[in-house]
Amino acid sequence: MRKVRGSSKKRLRLALFSVSAKLTRSLSNGSREAVELTRFDPKTFTKADWGSERYDAIIVEQGAGAVNGLVRWIRKANPNVPLIALGAAKNGREPAGRSVYALHLRDVPKQTVLRSLVRDAQRHLDASRKAAEVSRRLRETSRRLQVLGDIVSTANSILDPRRVLNVIMSQIQELIPSEAWSILLVDEETGDLTFEMALGEKGAADLSTTRIKMGEGVAGWVAQTGEPTIVNDVKRDTRFQHRFDALTRFQTRAILCAPLTSRGRTIGVVEIMNRASGNPFTRRDMNLLMTMVEPAAIALENAILFQKTQQLAVTDDLTKLYNSRYLNSFLEEALQRASQEEGQLALLFLDLDGFKGINDRHGHLCGSRTLFEVGGIIRGAVREEDIVSRYGGDEFVVVLPDTDGSGALAVAQRIRRALKQHVFLEEFGLEASLSASFGVSLYPDHGASPQDLMQKADQAMYSVKEGGKDAICLAT
Repeated sequence: MRKVRGSSKKRLRLALFSVSAKLTRSLSNGSREAVELTRFDPKTFTKADWGSERYDAIIVEQGAGAVNGLVRWIRKANPNVPLIALGAAKNGREPAGRSVYALHLRDVPKQTVLRSLVRDAQRHLDASRKAAEVSRRLRETSRRLQVLGDIVSTANSILDPRRVLNVIMSQIQELIPSEAWSILLVDEETGDLTFEMALGEKGAADLSTTRIKMGEGVAGWVAQTGEPTIVNDVKRDTRFQHRFDALTRFQTRAILCAPLTSRGRTIGVVEIMNRASGNPFTRRDMNLLMTMVEPAAIALENAILFQKTQQLAVTDDLTKLYNSRYLNSFLEEALQRASQEEGQLALLFLDLDGFKGINDRHGHLCGSRTLFEVGGIIRGAVREEDIVSRYGGDEFVVVLPDTDGSGALAVAQRIRRALKQHVFLEEFGLEASLSASFGVSLYPDHGASPQDLMQKADQAMYSVKEGGKDAICLAT
């Protein structure tokens, strides 16, 4: 490396990669410009030779750039400095590689035009960079519009809330890759936030039963204020709740959180934790996320409302159990499935003992509350896949797929004991007790149709009523 200085006025700093000293003399001797020329020998050049000095331009002699991919390194290490190639080949290509920011000159420039040449090269570089930035933004905008269109069209064609959530987050994850994310929805009854979905490392633990108070943590703050937020260092943010990291064994470093707002109401929040690249979240990420979640929230609420409408059509208003309409359709499908798979199925029919006395003594309000409590007891005594229905009045039906006779009798016994042990109407200041009579029928032992199974179970239940109540009978 060798430096040659010109006059004392503000110098033009140039870095020259040349295989000989001749070009150095041509650029510096007799120059009217104030030039500080630093020559590097490309054959012996190392990255350590470059140092921290800033140059107005970098000049590469033909043939010099071919050594060890020098031009590629120069372009990558100095993206803001114009590159001038001297002695370019006749086909117009620059020596050793490709650079859209290079000016190609066949001859050594006159010293008098050196400064204007560097200025033109800088303009060329600036224009190219602006064009590249505009092109990048256009591609990004096009991609955002495509993703946004996918979210709107797909989400609005799906009426299952969980599938809508999957569509939303798969698209967001594609544009803002992260280590983990979660979606929390507002519980309309309590106002708390519940984890509806969590994926990535943070989804390793079951968060479905975890609740967040409105205003608690970053997610609670966003839900309460309706404002998005970026936290790039959770240790410095007093809103961050460390208990979730302890629960999931996940280390949260940064959070990008936005509200799910539909029709002016916040229905939940989206949390994105730790960019996959390790970089901090930016305002651009925030704008991108907000662009996607606004239409997604409307699609999600539409799916939730549709699901509620469907549930109302098949749900008993009083007990919140399934009604007889849904029971019949489910039992039909369950029997078809059991027939195809050569499986088993059990049906429990139960009638409350002495329920009329509660209505007569305490009134219909207490009677309605009693039926609601009964429904909760039955629901808590069976599996998630079992169907509990209020058949009518104080009669209930439980369908137990993939269950044999001994299993059905065990479930019936569990419900019977739970009813006997429960004290009803405590919140009304009363202490009422109830029992039930049970009839049990089995597929395929007692029939192959819903009507057959219901009739056999009903007959078995009435035999219990006639025999003293509060017992279980298996159909014959």
